[in-house]
Amino acid sequence: MNLHQLWLITRYSFTEIWRNKTFRVAFMVLIPLLIAYQVSFQSDMFNIPVEYTLVLSSFIPTQNAYMFNLLLVFPLATMGFWVHKQKKYNTLEALLVHPQGNDTYSTGFILGIIIAFMIMGSISLALAGLINLFASPTSFRPLIYLFYLVTLILPTIVFIVGITSFLAARCFKNGTVTTFFMLVYLSVDILFLSTLYHGLFDPLGILLPYTFSDFTGIADLPGFLLHRTTFLLLGIGFITLAISGLPRIPNKINGRQRAACSGILALFVGLLAGFITYNHHEQVERRHALYESVYEKHDSPNKINIIAHDIRFTYQQKEARVESRVSLYNPTGITLSEIILYLNPSLEVTSIQENLSPVPFTREAQAIVISRPVSPGDSLALDIQYQGTIDEGICYLYIPKQQKEFDIDNRHYLSCRFGHRYAFLEKDYTLLTPECLWYPITSPPVNPAHPYNTPCDFTRYTLTINHPTRLTAISQGSRHGIASGTRFENEHPQRNISLCIGKYEKREITVDSVTYELYMSKNNFEVLTSIDQQLTSLSDKIRDVKETIEYEKKSSYLFNRLRLVETPVTFTSHYHPATGGSEMIQPEMVLCPERGIGILNGRIRAFAQKRLRFEISNWIEPFERSLYWELNNEHILTSWEEGPLSHLKLGTTWHYESTYNIYNFNPLFFNYINYIYSHKYPTINNLLNQIVKRPWENRDPNVAPPDSQQKALDYLNGKSYQAALSDKTLSFEIINQINELKANDLLSQIILKGTSATDFHLFVQDFMKNNRFRQVNFQTFDHAFSENFRWHLSEIFPKYFDRQELPAFQVKNFRIKRILSPTEEEEDPWTPHTKFRIEFDVLNQSDVDGVITMHLGTAIYKAGPDRRVDRMLYTPRTFSVKAREAKKIIFICPHPVVSHSIYTGLSKNRPNIFDIHDKTITLEKGMESTRDSIAGEESISPAIFFPPANEIIVDNEDDNFQITNPPAPWLKRFLGLNHNHHTHSSTAVSHWEYTLMPDCFGEYCLSCLRKRTGKGESSLTWTTPINKKGKYKIYAYIPNISYSHERSRHMITQEPIRDIQYCYSISYNNREKKIKVHVPETSRWVVIGEFFLPEGECSVKLYDIGLPRQWVVGDAIKWVYQKP
Repeated sequence: MNLHQLWLITRYSFTEIWRNKTFRVAFMVLIPLLIAYQVSFQSDMFNIPVEYTLVLSSFIPTQNAYMFNLLLVFPLATMGFWVHKQKKYNTLEALLVHPQGNDTYSTGFILGIIIAFMIMGSISLALAGLINLFASPTSFRPLIYLFYLVTLILPTIVFIVGITSFLAARCFKNGTVTTFFMLVYLSVDILFLSTLYHGLFDPLGILLPYTFSDFTGIADLPGFLLHRTTFLLLGIGFITLAISGLPRIPNKINGRQRAACSGILALFVGLLAGFITYNHHEQVERRHALYESVYEKHDSPNKINIIAHDIRFTYQQKEARVESRVSLYNPTGITLSEIILYLNPSLEVTSIQENLSPVPFTREAQAIVISRPVSPGDSLALDIQYQGTIDEGICYLYIPKQQKEFDIDNRHYLSCRFGHRYAFLEKDYTLLTPECLWYPITSPPVNPAHPYNTPCDFTRYTLTINHPTRLTAISQGSRHGIASGTRFENEHPQRNISLCIGKYEKREITVDSVTYELYMSKNNFEVLTSIDQQLTSLSDKIRDVKETIEYEKKSSYLFNRLRLVETPVTFTSHYHPATGGSEMIQPEMVLCPERGIGILNGRIRAFAQKRLRFEISNWIEPFERSLYWELNNEHILTSWEEGPLSHLKLGTTWHYESTYNIYNFNPLFFNYINYIYSHKYPTINNLLNQIVKRPWENRDPNVAPPDSQQKALDYLNGKSYQAALSDKTLSFEIINQINELKANDLLSQIILKGTSATDFHLFVQDFMKNNRFRQVNFQTFDHAFSENFRWHLSEIFPKYFDRQELPAFQVKNFRIKRILSPTEEEEDPWTPHTKFRIEFDVLNQSDVDGVITMHLGTAIYKAGPDRRVDRMLYTPRTFSVKAREAKKIIFICPHPVVSHSIYTGLSKNRPNIFDIHDKTITLEKGMESTRDSIAGEESISPAIFFPPANEIIVDNEDDNFQITNPPAPWLKRFLGLNHNHHTHSSTAVSHWEYTLMPDCFGEYCLSCLRKRTGKGESSLTWTTPINKKGKYKIYAYIPNISYSHERSRHMITQEPIRDIQYCYSISYNNREKKIKVHVPETSRWVVIGEFFLPEGECSVKLYDIGLPRQWVVGDAIKWVYQKP
């Protein structure tokens, strides 16, 4: 092949492509679009809030390369026209001669196309680099831009040009057909293929994590390069086969055959690379199954304990050499025939010795089986030597695959995916957590058979690390420098320890005998520029936060230090049901994400330097509140994208839900302090911690429950708690919600037995204080409980674990009245000592007994004349309501009541927690007063909970209710956008959608349907038989959702509040009458009209007709017979 002629053809092809209108339009649209997007979301030109400015140095090039790679495919698909242009020949073909052979001409022609698009990509990345340099606080790393150009964009261009050329040369005779086929293929790839099997079939690499961490680079660099090499080779193979199929004379004997063979060879090598990727994922799945089976095989309630563990870790490049001396103790009452230890499968055990004598052992994956009997109460010490790398596949086996992929998929900044790493053992960085089994243990961090029953040893650890002086070692315990490195000694027995080694710098501050240490990369300390301005008050702020958390937890922070360690953004941890947290929060150590990315939300949030630097007075207080909320709550409101394009991470459609918080500090006060173990009741430790770590006095009942709680309630309505614990089909979120519901139910049962929540909480706190850093058997706890309260907690467990039916409650006639003292009059203002009389009626319309709770938010005032509120207490009052029982409940509240809610807990009620109001209180009248301070319960007639005989009510939950939705457009059906799902009340969609709200009408399910106004093609229909002819008034129950939305629209747009009307039609006796009804400001029954109805069927229909952007809401219809 003549290189000079190849260069001439390449230049000619490049010039022709660059002058083409299609290419120019693509260039003029794509480049400005990308730059406008990045200027808006990734620069500080507009003082964009925190989550878009202070980011990693790789975020700007990653986002640019991702979007360019995604949008590039559509202009590339039109290259079929160019190939057909070169392929076409007619009677003038003899005149179109040229000295180049087919290989030279076609290769140069295709190279020109590739170079043209590569230059476009280079320009796009160069402009992104300018944003990085002049409009972003992040550092500029030019090699990252070059890396993405070569590894991400180039393979995409080569593959699409190759397959387009192949189809044009070998399959289709028309350029339009080729282009149409490619557009369909690429659309299918973006929508579906990219989400299949880790992106193995996706040439664009949409799901690949290729964000660079400043610590460790890309999460899976070999996997990324192998994927891109696969499609690069496939593209080259298709190009070569396309060249062999063009009609020109090859100028060589067997030239076409050689080209075909070269193309087939390239395709084979590309497919082989793809198979290696496929086989890697298959091996990971097989190892997961093997590790789970090994855990289940050796699962036993009788385990030996490690009481002391001395570890000597020698740091080497990408490998560890470790010596462990473990002191073992048999706490069981039986002789253990063998010792079972667990260690990472990739760490090879070279020797095990007892008293300098070798001990025989066998190895099965992560299990080390030592055939050495141990009598009850006996102790022994083993010296274990092992070395090797870390297999991250052993981590988080208890997390279902779907949940793990969901968690990982939502770790991103815009479209920059982080990927996941569970451990690091690399040249200049090491991060090993207990989950990866980097040292021998007897109680593994996971129990696949019973994920919530994971016993643990409390071990006194000593860790010695041999490492270069340029690196810093970090772990739990007191730190001591030695000649070869660092030594850590723990003052308390710990459940486990971690190890981190890297190029860190340290800052520390001591507040009230607790030392707070911060370890960060030197380059990232700039994040703290504005915090440094607050150093004079930092001690006070730390003290205030600590005291507030300890007060609310009713527990003290027991450790002498807290180390905050910056970790790579690619490091991943998941919520662990056994600890109630994640490995981001460990005893004495908090693993913080790189540069703070993601710590304030499930989505990625960082903090802007500009806001920190210039607006610190306005920003620091809400930051502190947000940080406090993040550290102090087990759940956070997180958001993710949903819909068929959600995997593109372009921010098109967001869904919000409460999820588990991996930065929750609760385990530091509870789960890491002790453990209550029971083989018979596997979740007892989890249940007790759920109750104690969120005391009833401090629990806000108005926090919206997650959507998964609804599914948990549905599951328990017909199945027992015991069945749920052994049901492996339940998702991780649902089983966690079941545990939370059962924890609340357990406390209610305890209260009904005569033990107050406060007394129970104090007992558990005292028990934990007396058994700190120990694993305790439940029998010991139950015995102490019975000595304190004169009954056994285990008495209620048989019914508690086996009950399958749920109660159903109706609550009516809520009243709250101020109690006047003998010297007070109604006109006198109330004082902080004013008491209140609260009463309500309740009916349990099920066949099982139930428990209902009134949550009262009461104000506790500071001493002094200014009557300032000191704190809020959320106090529960729990009442038993037997099956089919109706009663009036009256009780006295000794403090001013600010809020009041009904919590039905484990019941058929939807929602199971809601505010309730005294409807007799108005602005004009105010609250009623009384001198009656007598509390009690009395039976009442159930009839008051049902409509009178002359009324017929049809609710949207009844059988006589019908929804009419027109079929969605074919494109929406194809994309899967016509599905129904529950959303928050702040949104309305184009189809009827169920919503749970306390203001809705219903017996025990308070729901309605809502949608945006349409063309009248959608409707709701309520139908009832009329058995007695006569005059009827027809009412519609209209919740205030529509008016609330209109009021919100008025506040945002300043447009006047419109007169909202609903369009109803009444059908009876083959007649139909349409009526418009004004929507009220408050939820209530509204008269539709009065009609003389004959015997037969009568229907009321609500149409989706109304004003633009109006909501239409349907709930219940009532027919009231009017006496003559």
